[in-house]
Amino acid sequence: MTKPRHRPGAAAASVLAAIALAAGCGGSGGEAAAPVGADGFDGDRAFADLRAQVALGPRPSGSAANRRLARMLARRLRRAGALDVLIQRPVANVVGSVPGRDPGWVVLGAHYDTKDLPGFVGANDGASGVAVVLELVRSLPRPLPGPSLAVALFDGEEARGDREFDEDGLRGSRQYVDYAAAGRLGAPPLAAIGAMVLLDMVGDCDLAIPREAGSDPGLYELLATADPELFDGAVAAIADDHVPFREAGIPAVDVIDFEFGPGPPPGALWHTRGDDLEAVCPASLDAVGEAVLEALPRLGSD
Repeated sequence: MTKPRHRPGAAAASVLAAIALAAGCGGSGGEAAAPVGADGFDGDRAFADLRAQVALGPRPSGSAANRRLARMLARRLRRAGALDVLIQRPVANVVGSVPGRDPGWVVLGAHYDTKDLPGFVGANDGASGVAVVLELVRSLPRPLPGPSLAVALFDGEEARGDREFDEDGLRGSRQYVDYAAAGRLGAPPLAAIGAMVLLDMVGDCDLAIPREAGSDPGLYELLATADPELFDGAVAAIADDHVPFREAGIPAVDVIDFEFGPGPPPGALWHTRGDDLEAVCPASLDAVGEAVLEALPRLGSD
């Protein structure tokens, strides 16, 4: 594997030091519980979560592997210390929560389904964001020094078969927003959600996270303050799971590197068999995780 061009900073260490004043890893794929809120963000442990997802093979929505993964993610969220973990229906979003000291909620999301393509295992497009979310839940202090965290691992992000993305994609995130509007099935009330952070395609070894045009500038700036080298530049709008939240009036940011492999966005590796373990790096997961870990307590706060 090549090294990412981003050199991970010390964001996790600084935030944990501030919290202290105020208040395993590798490729085994096992599900041993880790100490909650004690270790900082561990990129190798996140990579183990990524590897475990890829080991299931293709995981398109509705498949047996997808259902197996949903159950596995629910178990890992519980072992990571998330509360109120459940699997929504009919689209199988896996949701949970981490309590905070302040009123309101921040939604932290990623999608776990893969595009229904032969041999496509989605190490970056799907598994990387989920892996960072899981490790963040392990790493965050209890209670959070800010709003509560609503964890949402979305199913149904990818359009099925040859259906148009605009018509068939984002099914899980749209369902989540609908449930939030009703304040049911593990989604906090829509009016109480102050921000949404989406992690997607964050494992590229050659990692860069410019601001996606539809993302809230203020939220992006908080991440850029945590890591100005990684979070820099701007790209065109991307249709992704943050869109239903933005349409509902919730500030949202899409943390995404939509330049995966050579060539113009989305890059030559996107939705190909080349999106495998050789194309992703633990250091990239660590860099994103550290930045989000530092910024989360301020996201959604007045």
